[in-house]
Amino acid sequence: MTQVRARDEAFAGIAPGSFQQVLVTEYAPAAGIGWHKDRSVFGDVAGISLLASCSFRLRRRTAMSFERNTLVAEPRSIYLLRGPSRAEWQHRMPGVESLRYSLILPDE
Repeated sequence: MTQVRARDEAFAGIAPGSFQQVLVTEYAPAAGIGWHKDRSVFGDVAGISLLASCSFRLRRRTAMSFERNTLVAEPRSIYLLRGPSRAEWQHRMPGVESLRYSLILPDE
């Protein structure tokens, strides 16, 4: 796990040892997660997608509706939520087609 942490910290451009915990989530086929923001007590949040891809949907409120974007998190891909993506945007993942794991590393 220390190699994964070191690679994530290098990807995020943050100091070694910044990621002190990891959340491992198993998504069975058809499982997803609804709209949310990760807890504000954390700084940057890095995620790694394992086994299956998923749609990573983002939205933020505008004056009249929502601005929306969708990214595909491929197996073994990494993403970083920082700045506006942490403070202004919510994200969700609709049900996955096959078993997927997510590793979430928050910067304290």
